[in-house]
Amino acid sequence: MPRDRVEIRGTSKGLIVTIKSGNWQSVLEQLAQKLEQRASFFKGGRVALDVGKRLLDAEEIETVGHLLAEHQMTLWAVNGSASETQTAAKSLGLETQSRQSAPVTPPAAEALGSAAGDTLVIRRTLRSGQRVEHSGNIVVIGDVNPGAEVTAGGHVIVWGKLRGAVRVGAINPKDAFVCALQLAPMHLIIGSLISRSPADDGEEQIIPEMAFAQNGQIVAEAWK
Repeated sequence: MPRDRVEIRGTSKGLIVTIKSGNWQSVLEQLAQKLEQRASFFKGGRVALDVGKRLLDAEEIETVGHLLAEHQMTLWAVNGSASETQTAAKSLGLETQSRQSAPVTPPAAEALGSAAGDTLVIRRTLRSGQRVEHSGNIVVIGDVNPGAEVTAGGHVIVWGKLRGAVRVGAINPKDAFVCALQLAPMHLIIGSLISRSPADDGEEQIIPEMAFAQNGQIVAEAWK
């Protein structure tokens, strides 16, 4: 199995692509492969590149930028300890930060809720036609009505009725879950697994439940 030289993780501030040691061409090939595997989820993402002690010149940083652009992503920052790498990044108009310092923060962006760590909190009901997407976890304090969509790289917790569509675990489906005070989504996607809500039998059950992937299928159990 080829060594994992690239790690992509979501935070409340965007995506961080961590480049580990190894042959540069192998790194680029693995990055391209990972971006292709999750193209629809990463689309539109803002990326901070974390290269550690690796020395990169402007041309190499541009190569990464072009690769991200092919997937409609934007490179906005480079984190690294080498002064040469920081100088190269600055020459391209990118933000820089030493790994020993606090991570760089992207410009403020309009949000539907407030972000705490890797979790986006939505303090209202999501109605038909509304869509929320976040690379980390999402907590909705309210209902998710039919026709609303919630997409998270991590988990989704709904402190109310979940009757819309939800997708979780685009980055790590094995550990992803969905919890709701009433779990009745029109569509539930965990990684590559899809589940649809059964036809309405007229009886509304208010039972807090948690859904997750197990043995190749989506299962639900009481949320305690």
